[in-house]
Formats: sequence, C-alpha cells, structure tokens
Amino acid sequence: MTAAPGCPRCSPRCPRCSPGSRPFPRAGGWAAAWRGAALRFALALLLHTARAEKEAFIQSDGIIEMLRFDEGDLLQTETTIGLSSYQQKSVSLYRGNCRPLRFEPPMLDFHEQPVGMPKMEKVYLHNPSSEETITLVSISATTSHFHASFFQNRKILPGGNTSFDVVFLARVVGNVENTLFINTSNHGVFTYQVFGIGVPNPYRLRPFIGARVPVNSSFSPIINIHNPHSEPLQVVEVYSSGGDLHLELPTGQQGGTRKLWEIPPYETKGVMRASFSSREADNHTAFIRIKTNASDNTEVIILPVEVEVTTAPGIYSSTEMLDFGTLRTQDLPKILNLHLLNSGTKDVPITSVRPTPQNEAITVHFKPVTLKASESKYTKVASISFDASKAKKASQSSGKITVKAKEKSYSKLEIPYQAEVLDGYLGFDHAATLFHIRDSAADSVERLIYLTNTFSFAVLIHDVVLPEEAKPMFKVQNFSKPVLIPPNESRYIFTLHFMPSTSSVHIDNNILLITNASKFHLPVRAYTGFLDYFVLSPKTEERFIDFGILSATEATSILFAVINSNPIELAIKSWHIIGDGLAVELLTTEKGNRTTIIANHHELQNATASDQSSVILASGYYAVFRVNLIAKELEGIHDGAVQITTDYEKRTEDGRVKECFLTVWSDHLEYNDGLKS
Repeated sequence: MTAAPGCPRCSPRCPRCSPGSRPFPRAGGWAAAWRGAALRFALALLLHTARAEKEAFIQSDGIIEMLRFDEGDLLQTETTIGLSSYQQKSVSLYRGNCRPLRFEPPMLDFHEQPVGMPKMEKVYLHNPSSEETITLVSISATTSHFHASFFQNRKILPGGNTSFDVVFLARVVGNVENTLFINTSNHGVFTYQVFGIGVPNPYRLRPFIGARVPVNSSFSPIINIHNPHSEPLQVVEVYSSGGDLHLELPTGQQGGTRKLWEIPPYETKGVMRASFSSREADNHTAFIRIKTNASDNTEVIILPVEVEVTTAPGIYSSTEMLDFGTLRTQDLPKILNLHLLNSGTKDVPITSVRPTPQNEAITVHFKPVTLKASESKYTKVASISFDASKAKKASQSSGKITVKAKEKSYSKLEIPYQAEVLDGYLGFDHAATLFHIRDSAADSVERLIYLTNTFSFAVLIHDVVLPEEAKPMFKVQNFSKPVLIPPNESRYIFTLHFMPSTSSVHIDNNILLITNASKFHLPVRAYTGFLDYFVLSPKTEERFIDFGILSATEATSILFAVINSNPIELAIKSWHIIGDGLAVELLTTEKGNRTTIIANHHELQNATASDQSSVILASGYYAVFRVNLIAKELEGIHDGAVQITTDYEKRTEDGRVKECFLTVWSDHLEYNDGLKS
C-alpha cells in the first residue's frame, strides 16, 4: 500500500493526511470536542474496504489518536489524589451558594445512554469576582463511567469563564451518579454533580471488564454484534488501543471478504476477536472503537477492556463472563462451556462447580477433573446451561458460577453469568398451517396467517422464508414487509397457498420468520393420513406375508408393523380378521422407525398380546401386530384379510378402508397388496 505524502508510516486513509476519511471529524465531532487530556493509542486496526469493494482486511496503521486531547490525561480517580491533599492546599472548601465559582449547567444529567456509546456535554465555569483570578489545577472523580478533558484555560480572570468537556460512557445498565472534584490553587475544592442512566446497547455489546489472567496467558473474547436494523449492517472500522490488545478475525485470519463483517437484519454475528496478552503483571486498560455504516458523528461505540495480569498461582477462567445473550422463554436451553487453567506448580483437583445463588434456570454438567500444573492451554471443566423458560424472576437472569478446588491455598473462583430473557411468544392457529393431502385431485387451498404478540414490546416481522422442501407445494402470498405487531395484539401477516398433488409426500418443517426478537419457526405440515407398513418375518424385505409350506395340522405366526410417519397423531380404531383360520393381535406401540423395529425383532417375537382394542399412534410411533395361522385338517383354499381402520382411510373419496389381504392357497398363505387406500 502506498504511503500518504508527508506521512511515510501511514496508509492513504490516515486521518492526518486524508480529510475525507478521518475517524473523528475535526469540526463538531469527537476530535474537536474532546480537548484537554491526550489519550494516545499505540495500535489502531482498521477494517478497510478494498477498492473494488470485494475484500476487506485488517491493517496496523501505527499510532492513531482515537480520543485526542491537547494536554494532560483522562479524568483521574479520587484514589490517585485524595481529597485530604486538596484540603491541605486549599484555603477553604467551597460549597452551596457561597462558592466564588459558578457552573453552567449547575449540574449535568446525561439521562439515558446505551452502554458502550459515549455522550459528551460541555460545562462552563464562570468567575463572578471582580478582583480575584481563579487558577484551576485538576479534575478528579471516583468513577469509571465519567471522563473529563482538562480546562480550556487554566486561569479564569475576574468576570471571565472557561469550559471543560464531560463524557458519560456507561459500563452497566442502571443509574449512575458521581461527583467531580475541581481543585484550585487558592480557592479550595469545588464539587460538581453528574448523573446518567445506562440502558442496554442496541447492538447488544458490552464492556469486557473484570478479566483476570496469569502472566504470559491470553484473554480473547469474541465481539458479537447484533443488527437491530431492517437493512444489513456493515462493520466499517474497528480501532483498538494499547500494544497488548490486538484485533483479529474469529478464525484467526488477517483478512477476508466484506461478507465477514456484514450482519443480516435482526441477526447477531461474531465479527472480531479481541486478543489481549501481556508479560507484565499489572492492571491493564484498553478501548475498542467500532464504526458501522449506520454510525454518524454522534453515534460512536467504545468498549472498555480491563484485564488484571498477575503472577499469583491459581485457577483462571478463559472468559470474564458467561454471557448467554438474548433468549426467549420458549427457546431451547443455551449451553456455554467453562474452560479453566491452572497456573500453579502442582496438579489441582476441581471439586465442584455450582451457581451462586442457586438458580433453577441454571444447570451445571460437571464431573470432577484434575487440572494439570503449569498448563498453557485452557481445559473444558463444565457445561453451563441456561433455560429461559425456568427464569420466572428478574434475579434469575444473572449470578455467579462458583468453582472450588481441593487446593486450600487457592481461593474459590467466581465467574459472573447473565442472560436477557424475553418473556412472551408469537401465537398462531395450528390448524391454519396443517394441510391434508388427499388421494385424488383437489383444488388449491389458501389460509390467512395471523400472529398474536404476547411480548411486552412491538414485534416487527421483517421477512418470511419458506423451507426448500415445502416450495413445490406452498407459496407465501400478500406479505408486505415489514409488519409491526403491537404488544398483546394480532395482525394478518401473509396468505399461505397450498397446491396439493397425488404424488406429494409428508412435510413436517418450519417457515422461518425473521423478526426484531430473533427468529421464529412457524410449523407447516402436510400429510396423507396413511400408515406405512412392512412385514417382520420371515423376510423383512417382502411386502406380503408368506407362511411357506405347512402341514395340515401345523400352526404358525408372522409379525407386521404399521408406522405413523405423518406429522400428526393417528387413531387406529380397530383391527380384525375377515375369514376363517386366522387371528390378529396387537403386541406393542413404541416410538421409533423401521430400524428400531428390526432391532427389537427378537423381543417382539416373544411378546405377549395387548388387551387394547384401539390405539393412538403419535407422529414417529409404530404398532406391531401378530397374525396367527391356525391350519385345519382339511386341504383347500382359505381366503382372509386383516382390516385396520383409521379416520383418514375412511375419508378417502371412494370410502375404502385400509385392508391387509391374506389368501390361503392350499397350504400357502400370501400377503397380497398391503395397506391400500
């Protein structure tokens, strides 16, 4: 790549050399607004779009100023410079209406702001004195949610004013308030109240804070981004700060196509891995800045990354939090694996892994395991499952997983977990998506599909996708996307057109609904109502019952099975023999298929008859019958039939029932046609 003129180490998109591609606009944007302290980042990684817009890659562009200030540093914490030291240097501690310094606004309320999306406001300081000059020394606070630049002017002349910028970068959901301490050289310490409310990030991003790793180990979380928009979301740029924090693709590659960073509407995708490693024991702080094609000058995503690197021997987790993401109460339980590492010099048995406090929504799958000493790789110790249907209270959506080791010198390890549970569902009429395939030509059928929203928020139906298997028989009509369903209301969504044919097979699949509350599966089923059958003995591949050559006094039996492969349950109302010398009896009903029946053949031969006179076969269940032949001491032709009756067989147009015909030819019995419709 050719370097920009006058900046040999930069790319053509260097923010200093290419005004059209500055990460932060000089006027009205972050670079112009955040003046004072300088936060310089040792590494910046950009996601570029190739000139042909077919490929993208990650490139190191040297030192890039993500949040640039003219002088000084970010807002210091009160733990760095204690309030007592201010008071020792101060003449007095001014409070209330007697303070010789006025603030505009009197206090600063940022209101609601998404986690990881900073908001900046300017604060003006006015010196009402007509004689004294106020010299400003520093600003500090006891919070990591608020940051401030230094003062525009350190000295405020009589009647004059200055200003500084305050940034609210929420790290958690909830109310945040704090006090800024403004230290002066001769007028004491002034306090300034700041407030804010952290709300969930629309992209479902969160800071990576609280990680603890041993020296020479790594912390590598995946950055999963949710697209809350109805159009594809393209990640355009990602910056990282600090030489110990690197960004790479989730696969570990350094480049790929643009599609890797494109997120379909209302979907969540892992687009980047933040890899942190350090050889020095210390508390490390870095930031990740993300820009998308939906971002503007006022919408910036900045994720703090805080990692404690230590030399202390112990048990460490590969993740700082088990994040189950957003789940609905009807979703299947989500499972996350827990990986641990032992940095000590001797093997350590892990004795227990359990949630704290106890939580019915959490299930831990754990078997005692020993972690080898000084391992460089993390070992899977347990699987943690979160069942949203069991989370009846808000307190069940978060907690800690406590890990205890047999080594007494090791303290217990606690890993936080969290999940966002959406309580509700989309209701529909099951009969509207259930279709009967008849054995004769039939007209097409159209069904109006309505959905009822029981969630506490509006659900947006963005798209309706038919499975490939269903396309020969079904069409989605009259869907005008998107369709908004308010809470606790119903809306018409689309018309499902069914075009049956005599050659159609069973369909048991799902129409995919793409919504702002993730994906929903709308069952679509088509069925004939007919039972499948096969003969178990003596040859399972035969489609008729052949008793072979028998003497006139011999008795024998043969088994046959009927299987319900329809996506609905079927009621077998009766079974009986038509003819002399034969008897039929039900042996068992079980869940399974042809393979299951053959595997149980030996047990079935010795099974005793059931006393049931009717049976209901659920979808995927089978019934096994035994036909007994009672030979008579009389040679001749004996005809017989086994008749099995179900609702759907009687519903055929000609009114025929399913029959199994058995014909005795002298001493030879045949099974002619099987189950006919």
